[in-house]
Amino acid sequence: MTDLVTIQELSAAGRHQDCLQACQTALQANPEETCAYKYAGRSFLALGQVEKAQQCLIKAHQLDGSDPETVKDIGNIFNARQNYQEATKYYNLSLKINSNYAPAINNLGLIAKQQGNLQVAKQLVERARDLDPTFVSFHLNLSSIYKELGQLDQALAATLKSLELKPDNADAHMNLGGIYQELDQFDQALAATLKSLELKPDNPTAHMNLGGIYKDLGQLDRAFAATLKSLELKPDNPTAH
Repeated sequence: MTDLVTIQELSAAGRHQDCLQACQTALQANPEETCAYKYAGRSFLALGQVEKAQQCLIKAHQLDGSDPETVKDIGNIFNARQNYQEATKYYNLSLKINSNYAPAINNLGLIAKQQGNLQVAKQLVERARDLDPTFVSFHLNLSSIYKELGQLDQALAATLKSLELKPDNADAHMNLGGIYQELDQFDQALAATLKSLELKPDNPTAHMNLGGIYKDLGQLDRAFAATLKSLELKPDNPTAH
């Protein structure tokens, strides 16, 4: 029999194939094990197997209608399909179960951002952050919204807060470099982007950004080399071309 704590740990570690195997073992012991359906659904979604994810998560919700996380994950399936109307319905259903469930509030904010409603997005994601200030993604999402609103100082503060919580986040360092670049603080932009590439060397976007920063610094040979490296990793990027 598989320990349900083990299933949760495998899911949190991103070991989705192992998680699915553990869920299958748990369901052999108890075909009505809600936790196994829930985490199998999350692993299937992470692996891009959307239909199987939906089947498992709906089964989990049928077995336990009091879990806002499962309903939010069903919303994530529709979000992945860009069916924002259905995604919104499930996120709101999650909030009917728990009106202060921060991940559902955050995801509603991201849909608002996707639809160009930046002020609404800002309000929702700020609320999610206030409910759970330790969740790194909320700070990064806010940074992106602030940046689109032209509020660069707030974008900078939100990104720095995310790095305070998770210093080894390559994407956050890359975003930090982009903000410093827009603030014309090119030395800081360079340092942040190089740190991002130290953590994630094969990120074509970071290499492209590095090329732009070197260009701003007047180091055209390095700018050229960085942009070529970006295109080596992602040849079909029109921005890099």
